[in-house]
Amino acid sequence: MSLYFKVLLFSFIIPFIFSFHQKIKFYKFFKQIAASLSLIGLFFIIWDIYFTKIGVWGFDKKHHSSIMLSNLPLEEVLFFFIIPFVCVFTYFVLSEKKVLNLNINTIFLKLICILLIVLAVLFFKNAYTVSVLILTILILLYIIYYRPDWIGYFFSMYLIIHAFPFLLVNGVLTGYITDLPPVWYDSNNIIGVRLGTIPVEDFLYSFILLFLNTSLFEYLRKKTI
Repeated sequence: MSLYFKVLLFSFIIPFIFSFHQKIKFYKFFKQIAASLSLIGLFFIIWDIYFTKIGVWGFDKKHHSSIMLSNLPLEEVLFFFIIPFVCVFTYFVLSEKKVLNLNINTIFLKLICILLIVLAVLFFKNAYTVSVLILTILILLYIIYYRPDWIGYFFSMYLIIHAFPFLLVNGVLTGYITDLPPVWYDSNNIIGVRLGTIPVEDFLYSFILLFLNTSLFEYLRKKTI
């Protein structure tokens, strides 16, 4: 069993088991979560295949299986289903319990958008950097003008997830406990600033992944209620 697969299995097993807990009952929405993960996962897998092809990032063969989908190891494909499942499960539990609701002003988010636009101009040659910046700007603008009611809950959840699960999983995948990272990044396509071993771009990447999956899940869930 590869290190990458162990990380995914460790991340998945507890949320999956607790999905059947009588006080949570997340299993009742498995149909909606499956649809959300499939649609959003397809987008990320296509993005991943392309960036792997042009060398923006890649994978150390020592830390993944020999089973490949196009140029992606099996574990990388599973990542887009397992990690979003964990994130949406966390979102579901926190939203049901109404844990935290940060008071974030839309003016603050508009200032963040301006900062991100400046960074996108400065680092427009860095494929990974500019792609996550542009997508994050679009999502923030959507939240500001169409879902301002969701700001507090979503950003609370984002911070909670990044306080432990994200740092743990991405830390391992970017080489925190290994000599060679299971996932590597081309230095010409990132800013080069890291939190530990994690490129800062990964924080925006996870923001995009989290937002798209939770918002689509919420939409599908409300349609069935």
